[in-house]
This record gives sequence, C-alpha cells and structure tokens, in this order.
Amino acid sequence: MSSIVPGPQKKIGEEIDAARSGAKPLDASALNPSAPRQEQLTGLDDWPDSLRAAIEAEHARVAALDSNRRRTADKAVPELVHCLDALLDEIAARLQSDKPRLFGKSTPAADPSPEVAELLGIPSDELEAPGRGEHRTAQRTIKQLRAQLKDLETTPDHSRLTRLATFTIRLAVVLDAAPEAATLAPLALARFAEGVPDFQWEKTFPEKLAFWQEARTTLTTD
Repeated sequence: MSSIVPGPQKKIGEEIDAARSGAKPLDASALNPSAPRQEQLTGLDDWPDSLRAAIEAEHARVAALDSNRRRTADKAVPELVHCLDALLDEIAARLQSDKPRLFGKSTPAADPSPEVAELLGIPSDELEAPGRGEHRTAQRTIKQLRAQLKDLETTPDHSRLTRLATFTIRLAVVLDAAPEAATLAPLALARFAEGVPDFQWEKTFPEKLAFWQEARTTLTTD
C-alpha cells in the first residue's frame, strides 16, 4: 500500500498553521529540515496565547539567525509579522478602552508609575500623563508600525525586526500584566517612533526572555 508524503512546502504550512492555532510552537527546524532542533521555551504555559505565539515566533527567527541560517530566518518572518500585528491590535484596543479612565472627569487617572516606566525604558524625568493629542498620536504610530510590518514581511530587514519585536513584545507584556500602564504606552510609542535607543535592542534573546518573564512576575504579584 502506498502513502502520500506531504511535500516540504505543505509541511511548512502545517507547522505555521499549528503555531497560529496555539497547538504547538513554531520550530525553526520545521522551516528547514536540515537545521538543528530548536530548544523549546519554558515558563510560558500560563501566558496569553498571543504573547506566547509572538515570543515563540521571535525565538524561531532569532535561533535561525544565530546559526547563520538566513533563509530559514526569512521563512520565519511571516509568522512573526502575523503575531506582532495581533499584539499591536491588542495594544491599540487597550489604549482605546483606557480613554474614559484617562480623560474622564469623574475619575482622574493616576500618575504614571516610575517603576513600570523603568521596565519600558522611559526615564523618570520624562514621565507625564499623556493628553488627548498624545493619545491620538499613539494610535497613528501603531498604524505606522503595522505598515512597517507589512513592508518587512515582503523585504525582511532583521535588524529592524529585532527592534520592532523587542519593543512590541515588551509593551504587550507590561500592558497584559498591568493594564493601568496604558498611561505610559503613548510615551513608549513616541520614543520608539523617534528612534530613541533602547537598552534591550542589543540583548540576547535569552536575556530578553528572562526580562519579560521577570517583569510579568513582578507586575502580577505586586
């Protein structure tokens, strides 16, 4: 009895579909069968699906780059773009839902937290509650970032992807763990749009992951 073995492209598609559904993390070795097996991430079981998927997609891309498999890294870009786009959707929705708290007359918003600002790389001397103008600018910046993602999916620039993924995942981690941090999101978005250097850009993926996990633990236990 003969059997039909799925071709390489079909297998890649199945792996990406499984990653998007949350059934299994995206493995860079699935994008390139000759690649070494990718180390599985741990400690993300109780994280939101969207965040976990984005971190796993970024891990797949970075693992390929670290082992000099540029073509495999390029193949990992569409899934990463999809995941980051989903996170930007959530960030935009959080900003929108936070408007009554920020600008409502009956319940004034609390001052931005210096501790949370530090997690986002915002200096304490720049802390200032955003006004409506800054809030609108933040929403426009999110649209611009989504447009950049589309460009990067077509023509991958891994340095830009690293910066964008690092920023988006960190902001999403903080907003998920501390929704009130939406007050700081316009400041964080403005700094990124202006190209202000970020302390996490040059960190290794394991260092970033440890930071994200520690930040989430700190914010959810306070």
